Parts: sequence; C-alpha cells; structure tokens
Amino acid sequence: MNLKNTESLLVEFLGLLFLVSQCLGMVEGEVHFYDFVLREKNFTKMCSTESMLVANGSFPGPVIQVHKGDTVYVNVHNEGDYGVTLHWHGVMQPRNPWSDGPEYITQCPIESGSNFTYEIIFSIEEGTLWWHAHSDWTRASVHGAIIILPAIGSTYPFPKPDEEEIIVLGSLYSGNLKAMLDKDLQTGDDLPHSIAYTINGEPGDFCDCSKGTFADFGVESTYRWMVDHGKTYLLRVVNAVVAADLFFAISQHNLTVVGMDGHYTKPLTTSYIAISPGQTMDILVTTNQSLGHYYMAARQLWGQSEDLPISMALTDIGTKVKVLNYNETVEVVFQGIGNFDNETDPKGFNLVDPPEVNTFQVPKNGWLALRFVANNPGVWFWHCHLDRHMTWGMAAVFIVKNGGTAETSIRQPPAYLPLCKLPLAPWLQKSYVSEGKANVSSFI
Repeated sequence: MNLKNTESLLVEFLGLLFLVSQCLGMVEGEVHFYDFVLREKNFTKMCSTESMLVANGSFPGPVIQVHKGDTVYVNVHNEGDYGVTLHWHGVMQPRNPWSDGPEYITQCPIESGSNFTYEIIFSIEEGTLWWHAHSDWTRASVHGAIIILPAIGSTYPFPKPDEEEIIVLGSLYSGNLKAMLDKDLQTGDDLPHSIAYTINGEPGDFCDCSKGTFADFGVESTYRWMVDHGKTYLLRVVNAVVAADLFFAISQHNLTVVGMDGHYTKPLTTSYIAISPGQTMDILVTTNQSLGHYYMAARQLWGQSEDLPISMALTDIGTKVKVLNYNETVEVVFQGIGNFDNETDPKGFNLVDPPEVNTFQVPKNGWLALRFVANNPGVWFWHCHLDRHMTWGMAAVFIVKNGGTAETSIRQPPAYLPLCKLPLAPWLQKSYVSEGKANVSSFI
C-alpha cells in the first residue's frame, strides 16, 4: 500500500471514529412510559373504611424506575372528583417547568374526566426521589417513589447491596381530607390532623383495631419485610407525611446513610435518622443480628398541636416572586428565631463538600444557609413542605431568566397544557370578597 492510500485510509478511519463519537454523544438515555389513573378507592384502616383518591388503586402509588439520564412520560388520567396536578419532587427538569406540576404556578389542574401527559427529564439525579400530587393536601394519598439507578455501564459509589426495599412513610386521615381542609380554611379553624402515620400504607401493630402479631403474617395492618441473615440491603426511604418530621429506626440495627434527595453523600452510620416531609434517603442496613423479628418504627419529632401559627390567623394571600438572572449565584439563609450573624456565621460554612439536597430541615432555634446557581431557566415554586405551613403562606416563586442561547432558555410550553377553567376555592373566594379583592388572582 502506498503512502497516499495509507493517508486516505487513515483519514476515512478517523472520519468514521468522529461520526461514531458524534452519534454516541447524541444518545440521551432510555424513554419510559407510564399511565397513572387517579380515582377514589375504599381502604379499611384504624377501625373504619374511608375513601381516598389514589393512583392505580394503590396507597402508596406506583413506583417509577429509571436509569440516570432517562426520560419518562406519565399520562395522568383524572377520574377523581376535583382537579389535580402531579409534581416530580427533586427532578431538576432542565428548562422544563411546564411539567414541574405545582398547581397555578406552571399549570392549572387536570380537571376531572380529563388527562395530561407529563415529560420528566432526568439529568443529574441518582438515588431515590418521589412524586406526589401538588394540589392542596391531595398528596396525602397520591404519591409514590422514584428509583434512579446508576447510568448503564456505571455502578454505585459503595459496594453493591444484595437487595433493596422501598419504605414510604405516610399520613392517614379520617374522613374526607379535602372537604375538611376547605372547611377549616373557610372558618379559620385549625387545619386537619392525621390519626396515624403509616409505613408503606399500613399503620402498624400498635394502632387501633390492629390484629397484628409477630406470628400472624396474614393481616394487613402492618407492613412486613422478610430478609435473609447476613445480607446488606439498600433502603430507599421517602417521607411522604403531610406535616411532621419523623424519627425512623430498625430495632437493634445500625443504618448507614449513603444518599439524600437523589444525590450520594459521605457515608454516615447511625442508630436512627430524622427525616423531614419531602426528604428521601438511601440507607444501607446489614441484617447481622440473631434470627428473629425486629420492628421498623417511625415517630414524629413534635406534636402537631405545637405547630400553630403565632397569631390561629392566616397570613395575607399574595404573589411573592423573586427574579434571578441566568447563572446568578444565590445564597439564602433560613432562620428559626433570627439568630444568624452575617459577620461571624459564614466563617463556619462548609465550602468543601456540602450535601446537595432539595429539601432540608431548618432548626427550630437556629438557621440554615444554602447556595445554588440559577442555571435552570423557568418558574420554580419554593415552599415549606410541612403542608400546614405552606397553606398558611410559607411559599414563594423564583423566576430564573433565560440565558443568551436557545440551549440556556426555557422551552416552549406544550400545546396541550390544561386550561384554567376551575374557579378559586370557596375559602379563597370568601377571603377576597370580604376584603374587596374579588378580582385579584394569586399563586397560592
């Protein structure tokens, strides 16, 4: 082969490599499709049978499982009695607030008898997240876990566990929760309180009308998990409780936290965790105790009766929006009692390896500082995930402006977004009419 032919072959070969690399670079993960049907269903818990709005007939709802970088389309069919939206908690949704879900922020409700397809774009997330309704307190019964496995060809940053299990901590209410909430808001009474907390939909052995015993595995009042001795399990824990921080533990077993809110963390071994509403944790547990039965238990951090507004009066309803420039660096300090010192406290910030989270607990008598880069153009809802607080007005909206290119600008809204046909809630209409604000709109 002469030199000319060799050079030609080399150029063609390099060109082929370049073409292959371009094609591989365009691969963006797999695409998944789910159908969620929302409708009322009767459940017998705590001595009574109540109807709850649930997805696909289950409480908690169906699990979404993907690999890092995948895209999911969820077609939501609302066969319930009122409008609903769904939110994909902790999913960044690059440039795509139209499928983020908060009601009256980026979309209006999916009306009864209609459907809407969400596009959920996974990018940097890996680990455990969750999805839930984002209309009033409907998320109490409409929620489920999201499992984001490592990208194909990669693995966990810790030894691969033998098996894994999902643990969803939830709230149980007596009666029609939406009707009770609307009534309390209209009359100014205290907001509804749950009658029990649940593990994977079950209130447990110690609740009223429980028939559970260690020997009886046929009852439905307690969630039971069969494990093998000596194995290491990955627990994916979701706090879907409406309005309470919880302690969670497994009797006589240590827990090693390796991830929070869809991101891995430095391993932390403890005998129990404290987890706030909206938070998720990835936890390793080794079943190294003697053969037997061991309780999993969750208990609230403090009573709901202590968690009342300082004045049992609502804050003023209003639109609170903060506009941020694209790529702006933002620092926010949340204070429990206003004791943050802007001169001395920043010296103690963790600027080396702070955890990356989407939900956090603000100390009751302290403060918490966070930083982020506003690099995701769109409209994003910020609120307290103790829904009692959100209902009282602890919420705001961040608008991140477009960057200078199409790739750094918000996507166009889908043509099939739900129309805004529903009137304001009765309690909200009453509030506005009494204040002479009948024509004023609001985010909340």
